Amino acid sequence: MRFNFYQLSIFILTFFLFSAFTNSNELKPTVKVVRKKITSCNGKGSAFESLFVSSQIKDENIEILFFAQKYDLKWMKKVYNLEGAGIINTNLQSCLFTGNYFVLGYYKSDNDMHDINLTKVPILHSTRGDKPKFRVTRRKKIDQEKGGGVLFETGEVFTPRGEAVEITLFLQKNDGSWRKKHYNYIGSGNLEINECGKELNGRYKSLVTITADFTEKLKAPILPTKLK
Repeated sequence: MRFNFYQLSIFILTFFLFSAFTNSNELKPTVKVVRKKITSCNGKGSAFESLFVSSQIKDENIEILFFAQKYDLKWMKKVYNLEGAGIINTNLQSCLFTGNYFVLGYYKSDNDMHDINLTKVPILHSTRGDKPKFRVTRRKKIDQEKGGGVLFETGEVFTPRGEAVEITLFLQKNDGSWRKKHYNYIGSGNLEINECGKELNGRYKSLVTITADFTEKLKAPILPTKLK
């Protein structure tokens, strides 16, 4: 095998560049939000139950900035601190929460300023778009010994302002035709689908239509907010 000095040089340069940009200071913590609907709010509201924080740096002090949107389009801000990875029991719930949120985690040892002004959060939120969206978040194939097909378990609804929407979900069958299902939802959050069939192939399409906007009415009652 002939020695290729050029390829070896590129490999060494790439290795050192990769190493330089993957040091421990660049390994940011990640945060997963557990969000559920409140049954006593006539379809509105959300409960943010907990935050699952992952960290690749052991025992490092972490600060979490959490923002929740309300139907007056203002944002509530909470700050949490913990040492290393763990679970934060937030227990935040209100009928006035739209279900939209923004969360940021960072290591307190970082020199950069991470505090986000409340005026910046709507701008960051607007990057998600100004129209409601839907996507399937969990589906799985059914074993052939159980009949085969696909099970659609859950989906996620996004509404920019907590609007009420109708979701038309089309599930494709093996013969190319479609099964059609309708769902009504208020705000942003997780939707239980629970549709299965041996004739389903896993493909889907969706149509989301706004049926009501509550941001100007604000008639929903508010539940006590539990703080940690």
